Amino acid sequence: MLFFGYMAHIIELTTHSSVAELRRALKTSKDEAQKTRIRAIISVEEGATRTETAKRLVISRTTLVSWVAAYNGGGGAALKMTKGGRPEGNPKWDRAIFDALANEIDTKKGYWSVPLMRQWIREHFKKDIPENTVWYHMTNLEYSYKSARPHPAQGNREKHDAFKKGALVNSWSR
Repeated sequence: MLFFGYMAHIIELTTHSSVAELRRALKTSKDEAQKTRIRAIISVEEGATRTETAKRLVISRTTLVSWVAAYNGGGGAALKMTKGGRPEGNPKWDRAIFDALANEIDTKKGYWSVPLMRQWIREHFKKDIPENTVWYHMTNLEYSYKSARPHPAQGNREKHDAFKKGALVNSWSR
């Protein structure tokens, strides 16, 4: 049994696997982060100090202590940590949804807010797409975001349609 300490905390390394078993796990793992953690445990099991191990693996001693604690709690499997982020990942939305929405906006003139667009998508596609995502896709389709500002088209339908598509945005910045 080896002891690890950081400040006033002493952590005893519990041997779940032999060094040979840890080396086999190191060879079979495809997760580079897990391999580094296994290397740390092997180093400790072989008698290296926490300072030597941390320097060799270019990690902090605090990180090493947390890996030892994880290993103590669940063995080698506990050294495989998740990448974090949203469990469902970053969903890829079908572009056909936004093309259909753009077609609806073009055929049914009038005011379309992002919440109204989300509602339309929910009714027609049964998808709950976040506001930022709707805004992002509609901006990529060259629709402008409507905000409280003067309307430059003043009764001219062609200019109005061009304004909705974002064509007049660049002329304002001159």
